[in-house]
Amino acid sequence: MAEPTTIRHTAPMQVMGPDGPRFGDYVGLTPVLQPPGAEGLPGQRQIAGFLRHKRWMYTFAANEEILVTAAIVDAGPTGTTFLTVADRRTGHLLADISRPGGTRPMVSVNAHPGEGHRSRYRMPGSDVSMKTVDGILSVRAKIGSPVGLPAIGAPAVELDLHFDITAQPPLTVISDLDTDPPAVSTTGKNAALPVNGRVVIRHAGLLHAFDFADAVGGFDYTSGFLPRHTQWRWAYLTGHLADDRLFGLNLSADFSGLQARARENSVWLDGTLHAIDPDAQISYDPAAPEKPWHITTSDAVVDLEFTPIGVHRESLNLGLVRSHFLQPVGEFRGSVKVAGQTLEVDGMPGVVENQDVLW
Repeated sequence: MAEPTTIRHTAPMQVMGPDGPRFGDYVGLTPVLQPPGAEGLPGQRQIAGFLRHKRWMYTFAANEEILVTAAIVDAGPTGTTFLTVADRRTGHLLADISRPGGTRPMVSVNAHPGEGHRSRYRMPGSDVSMKTVDGILSVRAKIGSPVGLPAIGAPAVELDLHFDITAQPPLTVISDLDTDPPAVSTTGKNAALPVNGRVVIRHAGLLHAFDFADAVGGFDYTSGFLPRHTQWRWAYLTGHLADDRLFGLNLSADFSGLQARARENSVWLDGTLHAIDPDAQISYDPAAPEKPWHITTSDAVVDLEFTPIGVHRESLNLGLVRSHFLQPVGEFRGSVKVAGQTLEVDGMPGVVENQDVLW
């Protein structure tokens, strides 16, 4: 069995070096994760760059009561925001909201994954913002009826969450995608971060209010010139182990142009970031994504089963733009071997994902 190794390089200050992109995986956040692309070029190449450049900020947080996800996606000619709130005690989704549509400037994600991050989605009935100041990532959302009237048949949600992004070592990855034409993807991620705040849901005359204390979470910031047909599978979990140590795991599988070269596959443990096998497998029944998913690595370091609480789905077919997106939220059980230890994971909150998009 291959023993995981600690990622040892410090994140560069810039993506580009004298000989091109600084491909690799690093500890720390590169201040500006702007991949080299078509900016400043004339005509069709500039238009192609605009169409291919995708950016998003995704956040995840959970405590013993609830699990919350929120994302803002700037996909160039279009954008979206989505969020979910799951009640871990009852095993039900309290909210599952997606707001596709809108373009810049109504949807924006800047090039800063850490300090100075700004992203926003603002459309009728939806105002979601994320910003980082002095090491605190604040996620605020107010989503109700698109026509400004009380939501009927759908929940209205207010979020006010705060992540201490300095509490754990973050990960930066600069990847070369073996695609035609070649592409570059950059990402910054973190896990096992303390989170506090408040979540309020109004639905069918009922009010659900949660003071979000003792929560753990993380984020996924990505900016890349991705291939027209992009697909991947993803698993992410974070929380406390039985001995109360903070733990996080990020796994990517089958990313277009990377396949078994996913440098982002990592474990956070005891304040240290460890690299793990880039060859991961995330399997599920496409006809029944609500059934358990299975997550492994080729070296048997990771062996997990994921049980969904609920499944967030998005499907779009606009001819030239098509997507099929699944992101169940739920809990993981199994084992992860890292730093000479076998860690047992039992009921740890997280998400899995299958993305297949033509954009």
